[in-house]
Amino acid sequence: MDGFDELLLKTIDQTIRYVLGNHNALIIYNYLESKSCPIREIPTKLDLFSEELRNLIGVGRGQILGAPIILENAIVEALASELGLKLENESIVFEDRIKRLKERYNKGRSRPFLNTRIE
Repeated sequence: MDGFDELLLKTIDQTIRYVLGNHNALIIYNYLESKSCPIREIPTKLDLFSEELRNLIGVGRGQILGAPIILENAIVEALASELGLKLENESIVFEDRIKRLKERYNKGRSRPFLNTRIE
């Protein structure tokens, strides 16, 4: 697992706990584990994470319309902020947004002297 994936997991955890609380975070993690998506595997199973998040909190009577999308957007925004990257206004699915942030993060890391001044 690389640095980006570690930061992604930290951001997901912090966002879920902030938005839904510690107790609900544990419920979500237990549910994901039962669906073959333990938290440590989320970076490689972004589509499954998103799908199961929708299954758990996004359907049914009495649930907040769009709650999974709101949570996913909060995760993407927090991650972009942590990375110091500006979000592009794109209407794409969660896993694609995360993959694009990772690509931009990796591209920035491959040019370490980009912002240094040569005298």
